[in-house]
Amino acid sequence: SREQFTITELNSLKTYLDEGGSLLIALGEEGERGSSTNINFLLEQYGVSVNSDCVVRCHFYKYFHPKECFIGNGVLNR
Repeated sequence: SREQFTITELNSLKTYLDEGGSLLIALGEEGERGSSTNINFLLEQYGVSVNSDCVVRCHFYKYFHPKECFIGNGVLNR
C-alpha cells in the first residue's frame, strides 16, 4: 500500500511551489480517500482540493458521464 506524505515532504512541496515551481496532481476517480493519500493537506492551502465525486454534464449530450463516450464515424483499422 502507499504511504501518506510526511509533514517534511509536504513542507518541501510547499516551498517548491512558493518559489515558483509547478506541480501536477492526478488521482483516480476514488479521490483522496481511495488513493490513501493526504495530498489535500497541501492543496487546500492553495484553494484546491480533490473530491471523491465525478464530473457529470448538466445537460444531456449523448451521455451524461464522461467515462461513457460516443464515437461517431470512427476509424477501423483492419
